[in-house]
Amino acid sequence: MKSTSGRTRRTGTAAIAENADPARAEAAIRRVVELSGGMDWLKPGASVVIKPALNSSHAFPFTASPASCAALVRMCLERGAKQVWVADETGFEHTMLKHWKTGHFAGFQKDHTIKSFKKTGIYDAVRSVGDELGAADRIHITTFREHGWRRHALSTSRKEQGGFALHNEWVKEQLKGAEKLGGGQARRRYLPRLFDRTPGGSKAGLWVPSLLDEADHIINAFRISTHVWSQFTMAIKNWVGIMRPDDRVWMHQLNYLKNNRHSRHGLGWDHPIRSEPLYHEQLAELHIAHAHKERLCVADATQVIVTGGPDGTDRPLCRANLVLAATDIVAADVAALAILRWGTMKAPDGLHGRYEPQPSGWLEAASGLIKDLRWPKGKHVFRGTDGKLCDPQFSNWDWVAIQRARELGLGVERPADLDLRFEAGSSRFAVSKEKRAWIAEDVSRGPRYDLK
Repeated sequence: MKSTSGRTRRTGTAAIAENADPARAEAAIRRVVELSGGMDWLKPGASVVIKPALNSSHAFPFTASPASCAALVRMCLERGAKQVWVADETGFEHTMLKHWKTGHFAGFQKDHTIKSFKKTGIYDAVRSVGDELGAADRIHITTFREHGWRRHALSTSRKEQGGFALHNEWVKEQLKGAEKLGGGQARRRYLPRLFDRTPGGSKAGLWVPSLLDEADHIINAFRISTHVWSQFTMAIKNWVGIMRPDDRVWMHQLNYLKNNRHSRHGLGWDHPIRSEPLYHEQLAELHIAHAHKERLCVADATQVIVTGGPDGTDRPLCRANLVLAATDIVAADVAALAILRWGTMKAPDGLHGRYEPQPSGWLEAASGLIKDLRWPKGKHVFRGTDGKLCDPQFSNWDWVAIQRARELGLGVERPADLDLRFEAGSSRFAVSKEKRAWIAEDVSRGPRYDLK
């Protein structure tokens, strides 16, 4: 079916269940996956990569929950998967001083990603499933460094999608006259990348993990959190973890700069929608190379971070007591934003609509950290919530990263195409009436801005 824009309209599903008991966390994940449509796509003998959010060595909810990873591994093995990899590459700020050399794998005893898997509890939770099922040899917990990355060029002929943002010329153009989040013009020199020095020259694309080429299916095990750089981090942004470290550094030169997506609507530099960083135009494009293998997105939202993040916060966590499963990254992020916004506006232990601005630049973020190091009662770098998360009228479909994913056909395009399901009735995982009503209304609020 074609939309009015000429794109093929996709349908998608997002399922939500409720669970406040940590002892039933794996069962809740299993139930919500079944509610979303299950795993009929996984046939015996196939291989699966589960890609958790492992941006640091901090425990859930600063990284994906051990319960969600263990439940997904168990379900894959029960369906006869011949191999299940649990893989990621932790944040470059945690690895660049340890083993920065691109593609270098230091071994399982030294690799920082492996150490993070162990510190977060994911490693032990996953290994215990293998031991219990007698399938330890079918599970491998690793870093993308072990298999390395390959160069993947994106086609430049997709004119209907406005070209690609993962391109040196696009980045250079954005840096010309770029506006800082705090106001005024930014003065930044372009930082080149190794991708453009390899055979084939300057093209749109990125280095992608060779492991994802080898796998038959991919599962996105994300988390729900605010983020002091990116405003929020969910299923779409989880794919920053597939990037080679040098690509990540190249992408982050666009940080703390206002996006230009809505300048055609005549929106001023201070309009709230322009506060999403420029590199959010690139996030959905990280999924293109392996989008045909991405089958499922799952998040443990029993606890969510409503201010600060990704690796810390200065206030108690919000107990949303929900779990989420979705069939594509747009459905996942739209529903996950509704859960996050429940925390920022409605939850008893949330923000109640009150928020503090996030850092508007590198110096402000760094000064907050320095103050913390010198004066513990000073301003904390891990504080801040973007105002749109507390705006009851803003549409979840209008965030820049979600708009770009919709343009690329990586998920549902509009509320009418989303099948939102809640566990209900007498089920032990039934979602409360109040939460169902809030989330359903928040997800159904249609986009205000046109796609490209």
